[in-house]
Amino acid sequence: MKIVLRSNRKKELKEQIFLKAIELFKQKGYENVSVEEITSACGIAKGTFFNHFKKKEHILLQLGNSQLELLETTVHQHSQKKLKERLQLIFADLLSIYVEYSVLLKTAISETIRSAIVMKDESNNIVKLQSQIEKIIVEALEEKSFVSDRDPRVIASILVAIYFQSLVSWASTDMTVNDITRYFQEQFEVVWEGIENGEK
Repeated sequence: MKIVLRSNRKKELKEQIFLKAIELFKQKGYENVSVEEITSACGIAKGTFFNHFKKKEHILLQLGNSQLELLETTVHQHSQKKLKERLQLIFADLLSIYVEYSVLLKTAISETIRSAIVMKDESNNIVKLQSQIEKIIVEALEEKSFVSDRDPRVIASILVAIYFQSLVSWASTDMTVNDITRYFQEQFEVVWEGIENGEK
């Protein structure tokens, strides 16, 4: 019981550091915020910060890591749905993180795009997301609940690409939080028509 409580407190503290850091990045700009400022704003020691994040750049990776945690849950949650609906629901759930923390996370996305160091690590999260989507498509093909002559890897790659393109558009324009899901769904429908046209 104590281990579980300690784990929960550790997770809450990590999230608190993440959100406070993003708030500071928004106010002052990513480059102008030091680790010392983050720890001071959180009321923690510098060593506590480094227990959760190796360096400042890794705060931005928490965004992708949060999505991977949610991905595992949402993949199982929608497992009984038909492939198209299941994929739409999975991506909608992932987008919900951005909607929930819209102002803070818009800054995180912008800074992640600009940071080459983080993008190297972020690409691992993208690969994991794409692999999970590909696995879902392959399972649907094997169960014959979905038929297409398109390569599952290509389908997954395109769907993940439009997902991230939606996030980039949202982060770099005046698009509202309500617009992002609709924007993604419109692109999803166009792409899905091409996938369906490729069915045997």
